[in-house]
Order: sequence, then C-alpha cells, then structure tokens
Amino acid sequence: MGKTKRICFFLGHYDPARQVIMEYYEKVFPKEVELFIACASQFDKEKYHLTRTKVIEFLDKKQIVPFKLRKFLKENDIDLVINLTGQAEVAITLFISTIFNKTKNVFYFLGNPGINLKNSFFLFYQFFTSGVWACCKEVSDKLKKILFFKKDQIFYLPFPIDVNLFNIKNRETLRKKLKFGQKEKILIYVGRIEPEQGSDYILKLIEKNPDKRFLLIGQMRDENFKDKNFKNLTHIPYVKKSNLPDYYNAADLTLFLSKRNSYPYPPRESLACGIPVIVFNLETFGQLKTQAVTKVSFSVDEIQKEIDSLFSLSEKERMGLGKEGRKFIVNDSSEEKLKEPTLNYFLELLK
Repeated sequence: MGKTKRICFFLGHYDPARQVIMEYYEKVFPKEVELFIACASQFDKEKYHLTRTKVIEFLDKKQIVPFKLRKFLKENDIDLVINLTGQAEVAITLFISTIFNKTKNVFYFLGNPGINLKNSFFLFYQFFTSGVWACCKEVSDKLKKILFFKKDQIFYLPFPIDVNLFNIKNRETLRKKLKFGQKEKILIYVGRIEPEQGSDYILKLIEKNPDKRFLLIGQMRDENFKDKNFKNLTHIPYVKKSNLPDYYNAADLTLFLSKRNSYPYPPRESLACGIPVIVFNLETFGQLKTQAVTKVSFSVDEIQKEIDSLFSLSEKERMGLGKEGRKFIVNDSSEEKLKEPTLNYFLELLK
C-alpha cells in the first residue's frame, strides 16, 4: 500500500460485539493501516482493551457530535470513516462530517431498509457516500432495489466468527465445571435482555417450562423480570468472550428471538459450538441455511412446539444437527473465509 492509511470507526456506544469486531480488524489489517474509534459515549477502558486502535470520545450533545467528528477527521487526516452503529440518523452525522472534505465514508446498514420517514434521508445520502455495507444478504438485495443509483457500491459482508474459539466441546465436563446438572434441559440466550430482543417471549417460555433451565447472559433491561423469582432461571450479566463457548456447549438449545433484521453473533457462535438455534423467521435469517436453525413465527406456542420437538430427538440426532450447523458456519462466516473479502473491500476504498 505504501503510504500509511487511516480508518476511523464511528459508533454511538461500544459493547462486547464491537470489541469482537475491532479485535478482528486489529488482527487482519496490515500494519500500515492505522485504526481509530470515535465514540459518542464513554469508552470503558477498564473493560475493553485494544492494542493498535486509538480511541477518542465525544461526550457532547448529539447535535454537536457531527461537527466534532468533522474536526477530528480533518485534523487527523482520516482517509475513511465507517459507522458501526447502523442507525438511520448516523447517516446524517456522516454526511455533515465528510461533505466537501477528502474523507470517504461508508454506512453500515443494520435493520430493515424499508422506505419510510426515518430512512428517507438515504435516498439523498446515497450520492454522498463511498459505499453502503449491508448486515446480511437479504438486506443487501433490498438496498439495491431502493438505492438504485448506488447499487454497484452496496456490498454484503458479515462479521466473522472465530471458529477456533467457538468450537464443539465436551458437555459433561463443562456442566460439571459450571455446576449444572448432567440431566438438566438447558436453553441459553446471549445478548441484551429487552423486548426488542425477544425478552417478552423468553419470559413466557420460562413460565411455561418449569422443568427446564433458562440461562440468560447479558444486561437486564426488561423491567418485567425484576419482580419474578424463577427457580429455573440463571442470569449472568456478563461473560468474557473467551468463556462464552463453555456456556454454549453446556446448553442443549439456543433461543435468539431478536425482532431486528441483522446478522448477529450469538446464533452463529452457537452453531459454531454445535448447538441448534431457534430464531424468528425474519428476512435476515434467510442466510442461515442449515437444519440446525429452526425459524418460527411470532408465536409462543410455535416456539414451544419446536422446543419440545428438539428435546424429543435422540442424543445422536442432536449431535448430527450440531455438526451440520458448525459446518455451515465454517463455510459461511468463519474468520478465514471472510479475511480475503474483508481486506479486498476496505483496502480498495483506501486507494
């Protein structure tokens, strides 16, 4: 590449998923690419550690952030700015911070790209962006129909899974280590516990299944859980990424009942560990073409039916499902599989 190039990732808040992403970029981008994070909230330096990424915080009112970001991009000679938030209003921030300067910008689109008032700015913004990065194949295809002037610069690139870390392990050993019963029926959920992520459905399922243990890993944001005292619920607010595979492997089934259109980590991490997953039948999960994934409607009864169906399978049948699910993830979105397209796309933008 020759001359040093600089990429800045802009986001509203930093969380475990963004940490996974940045750790991967630190690993795969060549040394002559400098990495920056511009965060519109406090960055928890005690919790998150990066080795080659410089972090700046914009702890100002939302209206001020675009102008602070513009100044930062100019003073630090940033070649490319990419949002990692995915919200429509961030497009306005990128527009203000890059219009009439040399910094290229790429918008990461997270969500359903429907034509509505919230997303209408994209019809204008498409003429001022260097590219639109789609969270999943279905979103990419839909964007090409809506942002037709930019269709050649819309690309699909999922965030990768470390399939060496997220691997199949011995369930009996892990249950002993984590102090779970060997014969317990365990369902796991990983992510923020809030209605948008399906916590309302999970709450009903906990009530309907007193014979099964529900293991919820993530920040509790659903007030409806506070007054409950379930004997079959284990809640762990935070688990390090390095320890997550142990919890997936200790479970029988993953529930990921997010109502968003995105291509998130937890279902794919679970599959990489050989654990089947139940998700809602959203466009975004059309990419998950494996029998280890069950897609359901927004119905507690249907989810319950599929849970019962899975636990009726023999151990051999469930192991077969798990191996098939892992094979899919290795071929679909492993780090090794996505390294070349990731570098090809971003390094081309830096030319």
